[in-house]
Formats: sequence, C-alpha cells, structure tokens
Amino acid sequence: MSAKLIFFMMSFFDKFEIYSNTGKVGNFDHYVPKLLLRNFKISKSGSDCNSVYCWIKRSNYITKKSIDKICGEVDYDTSNAKGVPSDYISRRLFAELLEQKASHVLKIINTNDGLDLTFLEESTLAVFMAHQITRVPAFRQLLLDFFSLGYSKGLIDYEDFGDKETLRQKVAKNEVKITYDQIAEGNFSKRIDGGKPQLIMMSLIIASDMAKKIYKGNLHILEIPQGSKEEFVISDNPVIILDFERKEILRFCPWWDIEKKNIWIFMPISPRKAVFYCKSKKKDGPIEKENEDLVRLFNFGQYFCSYGGVFSKNKNIIRSHLNKYMPELNRLTRS
Repeated sequence: MSAKLIFFMMSFFDKFEIYSNTGKVGNFDHYVPKLLLRNFKISKSGSDCNSVYCWIKRSNYITKKSIDKICGEVDYDTSNAKGVPSDYISRRLFAELLEQKASHVLKIINTNDGLDLTFLEESTLAVFMAHQITRVPAFRQLLLDFFSLGYSKGLIDYEDFGDKETLRQKVAKNEVKITYDQIAEGNFSKRIDGGKPQLIMMSLIIASDMAKKIYKGNLHILEIPQGSKEEFVISDNPVIILDFERKEILRFCPWWDIEKKNIWIFMPISPRKAVFYCKSKKKDGPIEKENEDLVRLFNFGQYFCSYGGVFSKNKNIIRSHLNKYMPELNRLTRS
C-alpha cells in the first residue's frame, strides 16, 4: 500500500498540467509552507501568534516578521502559456494535496513520544521532504547553475530547454554527468537565466525521483535533549544534506547522488524535533534524544544553507547561534 501511494502521488506531480487554471493568481505562494513555519511561531496566542523572529542573512540583522510575509513570493509557482497565468501548482498540487496530507503526519510526530507512522504516513513524509528540497529559491538557483554549466560545456543545447524528455534525461537523471564539485566551483563561461517554466517543471520531476529514494532509507527523529537550552531553527532552505564521505554539510543538494549510503537528509519540524533519513538504522533505535552535537551541527546547517534568512520563536536562540557560528560561517563564505 505504501508503495502504491508514493507512486500514485509521484505520478500525479510528474504529469501535472502546469497551465491548468483553477481560477486565482496573484497569491503569495509559500515555498516553505505555513504549516511548517507555524510550528516556530513566537507564541500560541496574542499579538505574536503569527510571527517569528528572523535573521536576515544579507544584513546580519534580527527582526520580527509575520509568517504570512516570509518564505514566499507573489506568483512564485505561477507560470504562463500564451499569456494566461495558472495557480494549479500552488493551489491544487501543494496546498490541496501534499500539504494537507503532510500536516497530519507532522502533527503525529510532534505530539507523540515515539515513531509510530503507518506506511501511508511515512510515504507522505518522504514526498513532502523531497518537494521541500526542490520548492525553494536555493534549488532554483542550483538548477540555473546546472543549466549554465551544461550549456557552457556543450552538454546541454539551447533546443533542449523546449523538450521535457530531453531535460528529464540530461538534468533530472544527470546523464551528462555533471558533478557536485563542478557546480561548486562555479566556472561557467555562459550564464542561463530565467526559464521559469523549465525550473518549475524540473523541480517537480526531480522531487518525484528523490521521494522514492528518500523513502528507501530509514526514518529517524532527532530531539532536543532534556534540560538543554538549545532549540531547532528553520531557514528558507530547510532540508540539510550531510555527506559523511566528504565530512561536510553540502552547500546544495546533488539530487543525482541522494541515494548514496553516507548521505543523511534532515528537516526541522518544530523547535524540539527534526526528522532525518539515512541508510543505516541507529543502534539505539529511531529516536535520538541525547545527541546535542548532532543538534548543533544540524542547526549550523540551517544558517550555512539559508538563502535569505533563518527563523525561530526565540530571538535569544538566534543570537546564541550567531555568536557560536558566525566565525565559521564567515570562513566558509570566503572559501
């Protein structure tokens, strides 16, 4: 049943009708959904019940912002055909299908002490995590870098951008064999910009493939240790990839290598809990409750991989993190 569900949901996303219109555009589309951001709100009631504290990366400044106005853009998921805009992706695929089902699963994990998901629920979580990797601006920028490198090296032709199946093979499956290090070096002789329909299309297709690979791994929960003053934060690029072969947090997600056994995939779901997938099973079980080093590493990754900012219910947590992490963040930025 779990396999049937995940393949049904993936085929639904993979065969999306990008220009089918459900009637309303001009919306503020959240690429990190509010169902996730609300778990980090400052208070449960009162004037701050829909606000978070935000570290703005560019200015290194902490401010308070409404959840309604962060991690999104007007018509972020809207594309056009013959001048007709469509909200099909943001409204039908994400809000009414994936987010509705994922909200139920995240609530189960956040409100229970154990990890007792059905196959159906864990399938949904894998799908949600995969799309959370590819929905964000950081991933769209990664795709542009991939396009630019492929075009610069003659691996991707201009005509390929109009052919879905060719892009599926060359980009989603990476049959052109572009590597993580080549993209990280950023030596592109030609830049590709724009191409929003192609970015949306490839993001959905890549997520479809990654979800199946994530689901093959083992789900674990990382909890803040009892008595610790630490808390999880969440960024606008919230899924963090740890590569234990390279011994580093990856700057971006190499989707073609996501199935490697030494890669761990993390996502915060509340100030107290995060979920992660890895190939091996932890010897102490699926719940990590006393690993503060891993908590710190994971939180560092939120700042390191953020595109524009990091969010928390607690301003002092952000200040504490910046005091600890900023020297290393500055060093990695210069390198």
